[in-house]
Amino acid sequence: MKSILLWLAAAALTVACFVFQNKTGPTYPLEGTVDTARGQVRFKFLRSEEIGTPLQLMLREPVPAGVTGQVRWRRYKSHDEWRTTAMEPGTFRFTRRGNAEELRGVGARLPSLPERAGKYEFYVDLDDGAAVRSVTGDRPIFARYKAPVPVFVLYPHILVVFFSMTLAVRTALAALTGGEVRRLLPATIVSLLLGAFALGPLVQKYAFGVWWSGFPYGYDWTDNKVVVELAAWLLAGAMLLLSRDLRRVRAAVVLALVVTLAVYFIPHSIFGSEYDYTRGAGHGTAG
Repeated sequence: MKSILLWLAAAALTVACFVFQNKTGPTYPLEGTVDTARGQVRFKFLRSEEIGTPLQLMLREPVPAGVTGQVRWRRYKSHDEWRTTAMEPGTFRFTRRGNAEELRGVGARLPSLPERAGKYEFYVDLDDGAAVRSVTGDRPIFARYKAPVPVFVLYPHILVVFFSMTLAVRTALAALTGGEVRRLLPATIVSLLLGAFALGPLVQKYAFGVWWSGFPYGYDWTDNKVVVELAAWLLAGAMLLLSRDLRRVRAAVVLALVVTLAVYFIPHSIFGSEYDYTRGAGHGTAG
C-alpha cells in the first residue's frame, strides 16, 4: 500500500510539473485581458503553429463597441519592413495537440511561414477612440513555426519523458522514506537517456530540422537543462556504484531530484531553434 501511494504521489507531482512547464513556456498561447476606455478586451494570440496553417490572433467576444484592432508584423531576424493587417470579425479555429476549439471574435490571420523554426514578431494595437496602444506595450510578441512531428515519434517521447520524471520523483521518495533505490536509480537514468537524448532529438529534427540546439551549437534551454539534469542523476548513479554508505547515495538521489525540479521551473523552449532570415539558415540562437 505504501508503494502504491508513493507511485501516485510521484505521478501527481509529475503532472503538476508538466502543466506548469506547458503554461509558462514561450510557445503557449498568450491569453489575458487589457483595459480600454470602452471596457475590458479579452485576447488570445497563438505563439506556435505548424507549417501550412495561418497564425491566428484574436480579440474574444464580446469586444466593446468602438474598439478596433490591428496587427503590426514582420518575420523575426529579417530585413523585412513592418506590415499592418486590420483585425476583422469572424470565427477562429485554434488547434493544439489534436484538440480543436472554435471561437468568435475580432482577429487576423498571418500567412504561414514555410521554414521550420521561422518566427514572427508582432504587436497587436487597440484603438478605443481615445488612444491607440499595444496590448503588450513596447514588448513584441513572438510566434514560431514548426513542421508536424509524426505521432509514432511524438507520443512515445511524451510518454517516456512522463515516465522518466515519475521514476525520478519515485526514486527520491524512496530515498527520503528509507526505501530501496538500487533498482529505481538505474531505471531513472536509462529512461532519462531514452526520453531526452534519443527520442527528444528525433522530435526536434522533425519539428525544427536540427538534432540538437543546445551547447555548443546554441542556447536552447530545453536541451541544456536536460544535460544538467542528466549530470545530477549520473552523479547519484556513481555514488551507488562507488559508495558503500547508503545515506550518501540517498542524499545524492534527493539532490538529483532537486536539480530536476529546478530545471523544470525554467520555461520550455526558451532560446530554442529559430530561422535566421538575414542569413537564410536555421540556428539554435537566442531569440
